[in-house]
Amino acid sequence: MIAILDHIQALEAYLERAGARVVRTSLPECVHGRVFCDVISLRVGLRPEQELPALVHEVTHWLAHRHARPGPHCTLFEYEAEAVETLVMRRLGLQPAEYDPFGAGQDSPTDGLLPASVRRVLWASSRICGALGLESQAPVHFEAAAGKEVVFENE
Repeated sequence: MIAILDHIQALEAYLERAGARVVRTSLPECVHGRVFCDVISLRVGLRPEQELPALVHEVTHWLAHRHARPGPHCTLFEYEAEAVETLVMRRLGLQPAEYDPFGAGQDSPTDGLLPASVRRVLWASSRICGALGLESQAPVHFEAAAGKEVVFENE
């Protein structure tokens, strides 16, 4: 539990240095967090093991999506934030809550994402892991042609 609280504090310090802040406030029960401009709101009363993934999720939106215009790509942004949440929690050795509403059974949190999405996911998860003091992973290179599968190889 102490490690989780340390991770939360590390991310809050990172956000403060970057010009954002975290507040705890009333949100609907089904909403753990939200981001607006440079303020990340987390629902009051979350347990630390709920708060950390919610914070990672919202930091992803703040890092990767804050300058995007609202539109039909919002669903894509949710997939990206969930993928980053999964990658970061795995790097921390914490298993994220399994959520597979369509039974897709994908092996990787980036399966099915477009290459541009994968780049944003990897970039955001790298920034968050850096803020948590985790070693950076080897760069990932990928190439894909239209209609072809993206294959990842670590350097």
